[in-house]
Amino acid sequence: MNIVINKGHRKWKSFCLLLAINMLTAFTFGQVRITGKISSPSGASTESVSVTVKGTKYGGLADISGNYGFTAPLTAGKYTLVFSGVGFQEQQAALNVGAEKTYSIDVLLSDKVSKLDEVVVTGTSQGTTRRQLGSYISSVKADELTKGATSNILASLQGKTAGAQITQNSGDPAGGISVRLRGISSISSSSEPLYIIDGVIVNNGTNRVTNTSGNYDGSNFIGTVGQSRLVDINPNDIERVEVLNGAAAAAIYGSRANAGVVQIFTKKGKSGAPTISFSTSYMASSIRKKLDVNRAPTKFGGPTDGPGAVTQDILTPALTSTTAVTRYDYQDYIFRNANGTDNNLSMSGGTDKTKYYISASYFYNQGIVPNTDFQRYSFRSNLDQVINQWASISLGLNYINSGTNEKPDGNTFYSPMNSVTIIGNFHNIWQRDALGNIQAVGERGRANPVSVIEDIKQRQSTNRVIANIALKLKPMKHLTVDYTMGIDNYAQVGTTYIPPFAYNVNTAFFGGGSTLDPTQNGYSSTASNNFFAINHDLNATYNIDITPKINSVTQVGFSQQYEKNNYALLQGRGLAPFVQTVNGASTILPGVDDRSEISVSGAFVQQNFKYRNQLFVTGAVRVDGSSVFGQDQRNQTYYKASGSYIISGTDYWSKLGVSKWWDVFKARLAYGESGNLTGIGAYSRFNTYSSSSYLGRTALNSSSTLANENVKPERQQETEFGLDLSFLSTRLGLVRGDWMRRIRR
Repeated sequence: MNIVINKGHRKWKSFCLLLAINMLTAFTFGQVRITGKISSPSGASTESVSVTVKGTKYGGLADISGNYGFTAPLTAGKYTLVFSGVGFQEQQAALNVGAEKTYSIDVLLSDKVSKLDEVVVTGTSQGTTRRQLGSYISSVKADELTKGATSNILASLQGKTAGAQITQNSGDPAGGISVRLRGISSISSSSEPLYIIDGVIVNNGTNRVTNTSGNYDGSNFIGTVGQSRLVDINPNDIERVEVLNGAAAAAIYGSRANAGVVQIFTKKGKSGAPTISFSTSYMASSIRKKLDVNRAPTKFGGPTDGPGAVTQDILTPALTSTTAVTRYDYQDYIFRNANGTDNNLSMSGGTDKTKYYISASYFYNQGIVPNTDFQRYSFRSNLDQVINQWASISLGLNYINSGTNEKPDGNTFYSPMNSVTIIGNFHNIWQRDALGNIQAVGERGRANPVSVIEDIKQRQSTNRVIANIALKLKPMKHLTVDYTMGIDNYAQVGTTYIPPFAYNVNTAFFGGGSTLDPTQNGYSSTASNNFFAINHDLNATYNIDITPKINSVTQVGFSQQYEKNNYALLQGRGLAPFVQTVNGASTILPGVDDRSEISVSGAFVQQNFKYRNQLFVTGAVRVDGSSVFGQDQRNQTYYKASGSYIISGTDYWSKLGVSKWWDVFKARLAYGESGNLTGIGAYSRFNTYSSSSYLGRTALNSSSTLANENVKPERQQETEFGLDLSFLSTRLGLVRGDWMRRIRR
């Protein structure tokens, strides 16, 4: 009996102890509500200023009035709140958590006098500040990107980032944009930078699926540059763009970063009540300046058009006779005043744990050449979710549908714009024959720009999906693990149609003088290009203060990318009236069926040291492998090292008496290696053969270019030295950089 009573007594004591522990845990680890108001002495908006509990993932954003509020599971003790935002000096405030459940802390943020503490991303999951960078990185904010009336994010960067040469290589409303960071960076490969959107490696290819952009070689049309696929991205969805100009900055990307890197970050949701934004704009486009034209009332030589005409309008003119002519300015017909509209609707909001951003847009723009235009429908959603105190997830989805009406362009005889400089301006290009057809120009039967504009029909449509998922884990103190998966998938479909009655255009394409075999008259083509890419990035970051003055950041990571591309072209000529499809052609021309698959993977280690937030040293090594490399060259190693010293942040700088007007004095030095595998085809390491019929049997014909079984990427080494200076509260800034680069096979 005594034993039973003792057991019960012990059970009762255990129960009381457990209850006490639970009550203590509930008290010491309860949900704490933190609120307050953020103000600026200059009256600047403090919207989107972030508030975080230092050393944790908990925090929130200020609303349009500067008010903030969030909850966090904090134990009793001392904490530090960190307030930071673009345009403001970072500030910290003490927070002592006790028995209360609600705390209110108001702060006054000073305007930032330096951009050194601005956070940028340099290819790894862990962001860094500008003061730590040994190489130059330019950043363009959202408000700067949307100032111009353009549908292409690359065109929005023109004139806004140093060292970038951005040109449009086509007058098409959705024409291609070429980007060169610090000039040409390759001998035979592409000099286009690597493009990344929210961790997704995206393709900016210019595969042309409308097929009158080049010269006819007797069996196929040889195409030139088409649309650059970044035309699919809506500039109004962009939060900022960071440009890594050289190898020293982009070396962390290894074999894909020889020409630099362009990182695009889209807008995210903000905690608070839903915010709905709508914008609409009207655009007007016109030719800036016309070329001067010949206004002389006569020309040398005889007749101007028809079979009896001589060729003095093209060859050296005869000086023995003149002919009265009427002069025309073809530019009045070829170019027009074009209109367009850009409409954007977005909604963002959320709670402390769930934030969302949703947008839809419609863009339409006429080309200044009649019967050309570009339209784009875009839908985007970004979702950020905090799962618990050590895990969060982000999801992004972007769907785009775009379509264009095009005309032949480039340096070709049948481009309507080239008629301004190629043909004499005394031809009546609007004259029609007895059947009402537009006539060819001159005795050589050149393509009539009126017929090109009115008769040729080129249509391209694109459907694209860009999706990403990012998981961030904090399994232990000082350690952060990030995983990102990105998908880029698009399908292009293009058609080209030249009606059989467009004699002048068909003869220009296929030859035959002023007549053409009816079985060769008229042209139709259809082409498709399907691209799929998926990339995986896994990074781990260990950040620890070794001493109060020395900080260490160690990063390791692995990345893998796979992509495949299928291009197909079907074409024919000899069309009956009203037939526009290839299967209605009497002569089927040789087509194209091109398929490729490649994979790239790599691993890196990067080490950063910081001393007193003044001296920074970084070293990194990356090893890449790709299916396009030769067997003995399968692994490529790249090195990177950089350092920066903030002279204006030292103790003795304030004693020199110049700190009142000289804000920043930073010296930096960087070295980096990178590669370029874009010039290597998926199967360039193999000898390829084409088949043909010979004496009733199948014959194999070798390519004229022999394969290189030891093929490897071009490599670039770059050493960069620079000075960053700013004066008079950053009203005046100067970036001085000198670099040396060497390219080798």
